[in-house]
Amino acid sequence: MHNYLEDSRVMLIAHRGFSTDFPENTRAAFEPALESDIDMLEIDIHRTKDNYLVVIHDDTINRTSNGKGKVKDYSLNDLMQFDYGVIKHIKFKGQRLMTLEQVLVLIQNYPQKLLIEIKQPHFYPGIEQQLIDILKKHDISEEKVMIQSFDQKCIRNLYDMKVGFKLGVLISKRKYWYRMPNFDKIAVYADYVNPHYALVNHKFMTAAHSLELSVMPYTVNEPSIANKLIILGVDGLISDNPTKLK
Repeated sequence: MHNYLEDSRVMLIAHRGFSTDFPENTRAAFEPALESDIDMLEIDIHRTKDNYLVVIHDDTINRTSNGKGKVKDYSLNDLMQFDYGVIKHIKFKGQRLMTLEQVLVLIQNYPQKLLIEIKQPHFYPGIEQQLIDILKKHDISEEKVMIQSFDQKCIRNLYDMKVGFKLGVLISKRKYWYRMPNFDKIAVYADYVNPHYALVNHKFMTAAHSLELSVMPYTVNEPSIANKLIILGVDGLISDNPTKLK
C-alpha cells in the first residue's frame, strides 16, 4: 500500500495530545506530541465552578480520572486533588488536570498551533468572551490558535466578536449521516468544517472546497483510512496517533 501521507501537505493534528499511548489532555500526552513533527495540538475546554477554563474532554471527570462528578460542580483546587493519568496506566500516576492557561504557556515554547475545542458552551454562558480574554492576556498571536465547536451558534458568536482567530465547525456523524451540512451558511462565519471521517466523500469535499472551507476530519487512527481521505483531498487529519499514520 502506498502511503500518501509521505508526499502530501496534509496537516497532522494530535487529538488530545498523543492519546493512544498517553493519558489524553494531560501534559504527559502533550509534550511528546509537541516534540514530534505534528502541525497542531488539539485540546478540549470546560469551566470549573470558580470560573477557570480547564483542559478535559468530558463534562465529568469519571472516565479520565480517579474521581467522579461534573467539572462545573468542582472548584479548580478540588479538581486538582484527582489523578488524571492513573486510569490509563499506573506509570502515568500523578498527572494533574491542566488549566487552559498552563497549556498556553506550554505551547508558546513550540512551533505548533493550538486547536481549542469549546465543549457544550450552553453550560457555560460567556465562555467565548472568557476564552478570548485569556488568549489576549497571554498575547497569543492570531496565527497560533484556532477555535472549534460542534455548537454552530458558539462559533457564530466568536465570528460576530471579530476575534481574528480561525474558526471551525465540527460535524457529527449522528446529526449529518443522512444530510449534508449547510456549507453556504457555515462559510459565512467559519474557515474550517471538520467532520467525522465517515462523512467525507467526493461530494462533501467539493461542496466545502468550493466555498473555501478547509476540511480536517476526526478521529483518524488507521493509515488505510488516512490514505483514502488524502486522496479525497482533505486539508488535515485529527488523530490520536498522528505520527503512526506514516
